[in-house]
Amino acid sequence: MLRRAFSLACLAGICAPVWAQQTPSWQETVVVTATGDETRADVIPAATSVITAADLRAAGAPQIAESLRGVAGCVLLRSGLDNGVTSLFVRGVSPSQTLVLFDGVRLNSPFFGGYDFSLPLTLGLDRIEVVRGPYSALYGADAVGGVVQLIPARAASSRVQAFVEGGDGWRRGELEAAFRGDGYDVSASAGTRAGDGPLPNDGFSSSAALLSVGATLGDEARLGVVLDHASSLSEIPFSGGQATPHRSTEASQTVLAAPLHLRLDGQGDVEATASYVTSALVYRDPDDPFGFVRGDTTVESRGLRVAYHTARGQHRLIVGGEWRQDTVSDSSNFGVNLDGHDIVTRALFIQDTWTLAKRWSLLAGARWDDAQPWGAVVSPRATLAWSGQGARLWAAYGQAFRAPGLGELYYPFSGNPSLRPERSRSSEVGAALPLAGGRSVLQIVAFANQQHELIDFNLASYRFENIARARERGVELSWIAAAAGDSEIAASVNYWQTSDDAGQPLLRRPTWSGALSWHGRLVGRLEGYAAVVYVGARADADPVSLQRIEEGGFLTASLSASLRLTSFLAARLRVENVANRAYEEVRGYPAPGRRVLLGLETFLQ
Repeated sequence: MLRRAFSLACLAGICAPVWAQQTPSWQETVVVTATGDETRADVIPAATSVITAADLRAAGAPQIAESLRGVAGCVLLRSGLDNGVTSLFVRGVSPSQTLVLFDGVRLNSPFFGGYDFSLPLTLGLDRIEVVRGPYSALYGADAVGGVVQLIPARAASSRVQAFVEGGDGWRRGELEAAFRGDGYDVSASAGTRAGDGPLPNDGFSSSAALLSVGATLGDEARLGVVLDHASSLSEIPFSGGQATPHRSTEASQTVLAAPLHLRLDGQGDVEATASYVTSALVYRDPDDPFGFVRGDTTVESRGLRVAYHTARGQHRLIVGGEWRQDTVSDSSNFGVNLDGHDIVTRALFIQDTWTLAKRWSLLAGARWDDAQPWGAVVSPRATLAWSGQGARLWAAYGQAFRAPGLGELYYPFSGNPSLRPERSRSSEVGAALPLAGGRSVLQIVAFANQQHELIDFNLASYRFENIARARERGVELSWIAAAAGDSEIAASVNYWQTSDDAGQPLLRRPTWSGALSWHGRLVGRLEGYAAVVYVGARADADPVSLQRIEEGGFLTASLSASLRLTSFLAARLRVENVANRAYEEVRGYPAPGRRVLLGLETFLQ
């Protein structure tokens, strides 16, 4: 099925010049994450993907997670309904080994690592950037498989927009406003969604709000303030084979950042961001056999990052530093586990993009991170690239690491203050080839990743130790093409071979996965979107016996359509799991069945 779909997509790409005349959107898309500088996506010699605001609107899904399913090199798996724990696997590495940023601010948990993609909504975003490969040389810890960065929107003009949606036990409402004046811009958004599952105590709800304010200080500086808040409630109907009629979890995260961009007259640019992130996780089960069971975790992170950008002859330099303090408190009905334990990380980094000749360039950089108790780590990265006639070829090597979480270091009984960072060595070769007169791009990347010093729980010593190793190798193929009516077709195919130190495949990493999507104008004022996602068979663990099992693959499709009724009103239709397939992304957690959702959207400018 996947092979047939991709063959059809390639055939469409060959025919693209016949029915595509507009400028492809990716030729106008800017990426920051891959190099640290604003660079057009179609000239970067790296494995990158960008999900634009237009892409997010066409799909219509409220969660960022759903948009990531079609990204090359990525597999996303969710435990049941919409607010179930959602893990992103990039190039087969652990979900805790992919760094998540919000406008340059780190979101990964310093408790046990990782990031739950069930929390963030698409509301108020300008784009999502995904870069694959080791990026600790630029961003430090956790950037082993890659980096996902969420970029909030800035007001380009004044407008107000509202959206409501419902159906099949689903409720959703969103409001966005933007104002732009002489020397300032303001973007604000707020939204909520809620739904019910098929079982008792199977509901979920989420809310989000985002405020972005910017002021231009003359011609040389811009100062901004960004405030983002998201919260969710998830009811848990069962655990293994046992009903849990009152079990629930609540999660929240607030990000406050103050970015400053200062242009030095003829000498380069300075970017500085001060940030504060706080998050909370609350667990409750009054019916547990051991009595009322609760868990409360609060996390605070304070940070400052400064980078100086300058061009000197054939060199584009970035030099900077970063300071961050992470604090965790955790308690349960059994007592206090962590009481304000903290860790301070200091870092310095440098990167040089050197134009060697007309078509050749070399990007080289390194970063030094230091924190107690795990010590210092140096992470290098280098990319040699050739470009010509719209094509790009590159070869890259890098080292990356994941720092031990405060829970792994200090949790009662199992914590180990002697833990060292997890380390990786990665290499890749890639090519991006223009087709159909530049209106289609085929990208293929082969990678190999070796990890050592992985942190695992040692049953013999009953604590965390650096005892594991892993390997990930594979090929990721992506293709995008402009078609008639301002529409686009995109396809991706992933092939992974993963193994642990015993030679067994890593859990929840499929050998094959991929996606195919289309969005654009159907006829008149009617626009459409269609997507198919395939995830192949993979190893998993049975939630009751904890035994290793084989989980079957799944194929699911979604549709969306928008009809502009007037200049200020549109009707939307969205269908999830079109074929109403029964499947599990994670063993023991059935995925939702088909949903048919209707919505209305208003526009005021």
